[in-house]
Amino acid sequence: MIDAEPAVRLLGTIDGTRRFEDALADLFAGDGTVYLISGYFTYQGYCRVRDDIDSFLERSQENELIVVVGPASDQFSARIAEDLWAHDEHDQVSLYKRARGLHAKLYLRDGPDPVCIIGSANITQVAFEYNVELSAELVRDSIDHPDLRPFLEWATQLTANATPLRRRDILGPVQIGCSLINWSNKARLLPPRNVVLRVVPVLLLLVVLAGLFRFV
Repeated sequence: MIDAEPAVRLLGTIDGTRRFEDALADLFAGDGTVYLISGYFTYQGYCRVRDDIDSFLERSQENELIVVVGPASDQFSARIAEDLWAHDEHDQVSLYKRARGLHAKLYLRDGPDPVCIIGSANITQVAFEYNVELSAELVRDSIDHPDLRPFLEWATQLTANATPLRRRDILGPVQIGCSLINWSNKARLLPPRNVVLRVVPVLLLLVVLAGLFRFV
């Protein structure tokens, strides 16, 4: 008796039967539109799937990549945008920003062999190798399957409400400013004592360290 394909495949870091990094790379093995929605997207994480992205875009000009990120300096590396823009010869890549505390992690491909990954893992080397992450991979025979359609609709709605990422958005001072705005908005939701004891030191440290994220 042949075991049936599991309805949901769990993805781990180094302790799962299937690693998140491998599943993310496999998104680019099929054709269609790939959505990458990641709360944190570092350059080291991008480099781990860069060759897969290149192959995906070169294989067919009909293939598209849609990326939605938080533009703050502690969330997104400007080098990713610069690299994608430099190699996007056929306008297949669209980059969007959601500045209000983007924390979602959704990775999806439509097309003839659709797949969806949702869980805790961002596209970072830390998520690939260190953190205890848990994500779920769903593979179905149609993007209209009720298990996948809600995720596609959510991704398209998020993209429709997002703003195209511009070159000025990835300037260092602009990204650091976005980080400070995000943290100050979060601080308003906390009791004053917590702000003084926890958030203010973090803000001061962020000013010093945020620029370094550009190179991570």
